[in-house]
Order: sequence, then structure tokens, then C-alpha cells
Amino acid sequence: MQFYGKFRPKVSRVLGLGIMLALLLIVACGGAAAPTPVAVEKEGVEEVVKEGGKIVVATPTPIAVPERAAGEVHPGKVTWLVGSFANERMDYCLAGGGGHDYGRRIHAFLIASGNVEGSRMLEPGIATDWSVSPDGTAWTFHVRDGVKFHDGTDLTTEDVFWSIQHSTGPEVPSYATGGGCLSESGLVEKVEQTGPNEIVMTYRGPLLYWDSYWSDATGVWIGVVYPKRDKLHDEAAELAYDRNPVGAGEFFLVDHVASDKMVFERFDDYYYQPANGFAEDRRPKFTTFELRLVPEVSTRIAAVRSGQADVAPVTLAAREQIEAGGGRVVFGKEGSFFIARLLGCWEEQYPCHDIRVRQALNYTVDRISMRDKLFGGPEAMEVKGWTYITPSTIGYTPELDPFPFDPDKGRELLAAAGYPGGKDFGKLIIHTWPSTAIPNIPEAAQFVAQIWRQELGIDAEVRTSEEAAIKKLTRLTEDAYGQVLFRDNETEIDGSKLLDGNYGRNKDRPDRVSRDPEIVALAERTRVISGPGREKALTEAYLKMRDDSGELMMGYANIPWAVGPRILTWEPLPLAFYATNLHTITLAE
Repeated sequence: MQFYGKFRPKVSRVLGLGIMLALLLIVACGGAAAPTPVAVEKEGVEEVVKEGGKIVVATPTPIAVPERAAGEVHPGKVTWLVGSFANERMDYCLAGGGGHDYGRRIHAFLIASGNVEGSRMLEPGIATDWSVSPDGTAWTFHVRDGVKFHDGTDLTTEDVFWSIQHSTGPEVPSYATGGGCLSESGLVEKVEQTGPNEIVMTYRGPLLYWDSYWSDATGVWIGVVYPKRDKLHDEAAELAYDRNPVGAGEFFLVDHVASDKMVFERFDDYYYQPANGFAEDRRPKFTTFELRLVPEVSTRIAAVRSGQADVAPVTLAAREQIEAGGGRVVFGKEGSFFIARLLGCWEEQYPCHDIRVRQALNYTVDRISMRDKLFGGPEAMEVKGWTYITPSTIGYTPELDPFPFDPDKGRELLAAAGYPGGKDFGKLIIHTWPSTAIPNIPEAAQFVAQIWRQELGIDAEVRTSEEAAIKKLTRLTEDAYGQVLFRDNETEIDGSKLLDGNYGRNKDRPDRVSRDPEIVALAERTRVISGPGREKALTEAYLKMRDDSGELMMGYANIPWAVGPRILTWEPLPLAFYATNLHTITLAE
């Protein structure tokens, strides 16, 4: 059977009058009502204070706007709506894994990226070149001369050295709140400045994805450079930096109202331009960039339609509304993927310990119907790839695409494992949360649960909670063993880091995928292979792990952006759930 009972995609309810008025006010004002920033005058400097554990930021002291380049820059503003400001910290190690929308605007990365024949490729950035030692443990790179910070000072090798130490040093676990800083701190053995423009990062073991991980082409922004401070960790200095961040990125911050807006101005001295030897000028072609916090998708759509905003992440279901208002939908290819991860299956007491059970679940997911019913078809979602590995990723092959929908095969495997018709299987709990990157993740989990109930006879139950609570449950405890984590994540230009985190190292982490000695050994062998054979070796390892079915790939999402009529051109990069390539935006006069 292929009719999945009573399941239907959720539809919007009619809003009450009070809520509707509130939404209209958000559209008119560009964001939710902001709390009054708390600032104290002290020797002419505003202080940033904490209220209820949340950072409240006063309007930053403006940086003098450099003289604008003549002719090419539109004097207008682009208003960009987002669904979350994360915790509004301006330092990646303190941003808890969020902050892409503003962190990437303010800061410049060691390694840049661009679009080559539809795929995202690494390019020199602040680092002019890089290389890895034969044993894969030491990465050497050279720092570019001529890069400026927003305050007009030169970016130096010492600034890069400090930034890496701040993001990876032994003190990091005492202050980092999440993201890549914590994992990198455990992997890095030492960082050395070995010459006037040369730095060497040495890892405790072979690590061959350093260049992608420290680039702007991954789902973290650990690879940015800050001006060095007196200490690697100083809470007062970090709070002051939240108020007045000084980066080397394409924009600098001129106004920040917590939980409401951030306003940026174009940085005319941004390093990526022909004057510094680049073939392309990646300085924005407009003057002002404004981020507004608008959590509700319906309000973002209304704002773009009314001309209150220019760009916003939306759902594909809004396409007709957007186009009727003179706008269009632009897709960012391969923005995020989503999976069902089976937890703790190395424990023999759980049904998923048997590979036949895992594969039965894998065969009994009607991904094509889910794509068309929940996500609007292949423009928005593709049933391709495996976890991080999508068509633009190193090591991709069509053989990695998800299992075909074959419920007969699923029932056969489940029966062979000793659970005919779901008998004696027990309850299968699926944990998930609403995602800011991919819409309808809880609905997709319900869709999959209904298929498993109907086709396999398994009592599957979806439990939706807050992201932080589920991560705490699955990462820190064994309480979800024998259960399923249904979540999305960033795509990657080089997915081999999953060999470390999910299959090779971090062997004791509760939410890793496998402790099978054969798979662990395969991951360990593969991650140290370099040179011409690396991509083939990665493909072979990924295929083995895909067939093991510890992670059931659902597909990847192309991120739909509502773009208003003022935006004449914009070409977002693939492999990004955040805004990219803002220099390709041109505005109507």
C-alpha cells in the first residue's frame, strides 16, 4: 500500500486578531519589538550587560564610513529578513554554532570559495596558499599582505595566529558554547608562527579536510580572523567585541538593536578586489545591508510582497504569492540535508542492532512522495546523496543516492530479523525539532513514522521538542539508545569530517553512528589517504557506511529565497543555508 493513512501536511490556521495585528506591526517595523538596550556610561564607553542570561547590546559606536568608490556602487539598501539571530554573539566560539547571517558579513575567512561549473570550489582568501605534510598532520599556509580591518589597521600574521589559538587552544572548553571550536580544540596539537607570513597547524593525527573546514564553504564560521586581543579569553573584552566587532569582511556593523535588527555598511577596502590582484571584485554593489529578525514565515512573505524587504528565506508553498507580488523565488542549491539516525544500535538488546532491521527501515521510506507532498517537488528537495555527501561534494557518486522505496523488501528483511509484521519490535521513538533551515522536518518525521506503522507494523511515535533539549539527550546520555534522531544538518564541500565524528574517532560519544570494528577501522584508514586516490577511497568508504544504514538519508533541500523586484540579479552559491555571493546582487534604480 502507498496511501499513508490520515497523515496530511499541516496547513496554516487563521490567526487571531491580536496575533495578526502583531504580525502587521512586525511587517511595518521590520522585526519584533526590541527590548530597550541597557547601557551604562563609563568613561565615555557604553557597557554591554547581561539580562536574564541574554546579551543586550547597545547601539555600537559608529565607525567612520570610508570614502565610497565612484560610479559602481548603488547608494541604496538591501533589507534581508532572517528567522533567527541565534544568541547575537559576534565571536564564533561564543555563538553556539549560529550567527551565520551576521558573522559572515563582518568577518573574512582564511580560505574563500567560488562557483565553478555549478560546484563550490575552494580559493585563496586571507591565506594565499596552503599545503599538508605527507603524514596528513601538519598544515602550512601563508597570510596575505594588504588585508585591512574595518578600523583601517592592517591584518597581520599575528592576528591570524591569535584567532586560531582563540578558536582551538586548550582553554577553549572553558568558554566556547558550541560549534567547531570545541571539536577542534581536542584535535589540534599546536599552532606555530614559523615565519613573517607563515603559520603551521599540527593535529594530533592525520586530518585532511582542514582547508574546507577553515573556509567559508562549510557550515561553520570558525575560519574567520579577528584582531588579536590581549588574552585568548577575557569576558569583558568579548562583551565589548559584541558591541563593536571589527572584522575584515565585506560589511561593518553600524547599528544593532537586540532581537530586532543589525545594520551594516559596505567596506570599500574589503580585500577581495582587483587592486589586490584578484580577477573579480567581490565588494557589494550597494551601500547598506540590513538584517531584520522576523521569525514567522508568513510575515516575511508579506514583507517581501509589500516592498518592506528585499530577500527572505521562505517555503516553496509561498511561490505563487511571491510571484503575484512581483517577486520571484531563487534557490540556493544543496543547502541542507536531513536524515534519520539510529542511535546506540551497537547494543544487542535493540532491534536496530541487526543490519536487516536498519535496512528494512531504509527500504520503507517513500522519499519521492515525501518530496512531492511536503516539499513541493524536486525544485526544493532532491532525493540524492548520503548525509553530507551531495552532488557538489568530494566523493559523490549516484550509487550513494538513497535506497529505493521497496516495502516488500523491507517486510522481508524485518521478518528475517525476527520481527514479522512488527511483532515484538516494541515502540520506536523518533526525536525531532522544528528546523530554521528546512521547513516541515517534524511533518517529514510524522510522514516516515506513518509509513513504518502501515507498511512494517512498527509502533513508531514522533516526539517533537526543542533542539537544545534533544541534542542534550542524544549527545550527553544513552537514554535515546534504540531510538531515532530525525534532523537536518549542513551540507559540506568535503564530507570526510563525518569519518572522524560519526564513524572513526570520538568512539565514546553517545550519538555517533557506529562502533562496528570493521567500519571504525575503515573510517580510520580512509581519512589518512591523500593524493590522487583520496576521492575514490572516500567514495568506497561512504558506500559501505551508506549500506550499513546507521543513517537513513532522506534527501537534501534547495533553500528557497523570496526575492523582491528591486533585486535584479543574485547568484547564491551551492552548499549554503546562509546568504552568499552578495557581490552578485544588483539593484534597480
